[in-house]
Amino acid sequence: MNANETMLEKGMRTVDLDSPQDGNRHMTLPDWLLQGRQPAYRGYFAVLQASCGHALQTLLRRRRLALAALVAFLPVLIPIALSFLSSSRFAESGNVVFVRLAEDLYVNVFTPLMALFFAGMLVAEDIEMRTMTYILTRPASRSAWVFGRFLAFMTVASLILICSCALTFAASTLHADLSLTRTTDLTLLIHYFGVIVLALLAYGAFSVFLGAFTKRPIVYGVILLYGWQYVATLVPGLVDFFTIKKYTDALLPLMATQRNVTEIHTALGTFTREVFLVSAGKAVVALLLITAVSLGATIIAVLRREYAADRAAGG
Repeated sequence: MNANETMLEKGMRTVDLDSPQDGNRHMTLPDWLLQGRQPAYRGYFAVLQASCGHALQTLLRRRRLALAALVAFLPVLIPIALSFLSSSRFAESGNVVFVRLAEDLYVNVFTPLMALFFAGMLVAEDIEMRTMTYILTRPASRSAWVFGRFLAFMTVASLILICSCALTFAASTLHADLSLTRTTDLTLLIHYFGVIVLALLAYGAFSVFLGAFTKRPIVYGVILLYGWQYVATLVPGLVDFFTIKKYTDALLPLMATQRNVTEIHTALGTFTREVFLVSAGKAVVALLLITAVSLGATIIAVLRREYAADRAAGG
């Protein structure tokens, strides 16, 4: 029995290649590389599920997830500390404390922060670790791969922020004007849950796009989400319409304070700036549109870039 017959028994095939130096040279290929013998495509949702599961395992093994969860749960201690430090039980309003924490920390700080450090690295991390080529060699839809990883981020980030916000609400009931059994207060809590999820959708999708399109997504994300958005709130006119914060602020519950006039504190004095309001319905549409456009641009970037073992071309 010659060598070729032995290879055939082991599931290998020989391919003749013309070589100007050696004449006919034989190259062996496994069966699954031959035409018509590739692995079967299991379906779009199977790829999405596999991508989501792989991303969940990767996220849950990261030490920075534990650090982010620890930071996200720190606001729970603030209402408790205020209840002990206040000289009177009614010195602080529980409603005011919770609203301030929910808006200033959860919506405006934690949601873009979680998006930058987790969604921004969903694609960029595979490029840096040189695993992108191995992931995309299988017959899998790249859009399903992107959606699966984004779904994993939304699952982890939403659970962390919603659980932390719920515990902060419970801790704020130690003060007056807030109760766990009052329907209006529970409706307020659910309202903030919805704002947090929509903010995560928009910030997360935009951060995924930065990770797929740029080499330093966190740097660009900090400049755009924290620098540009803050500057846009100070510039008169319609510049703030080109920020995500404009539409998340439009979804916040209407309180007694006016939201259409903001105060700007500078060294020269305090100035007021009129804000053009956006309805809640238009804000939801805008956030969903930002999410769809960002994810679509991410898919296009992944489709057009050529990933090598040590670099990604076309970025």
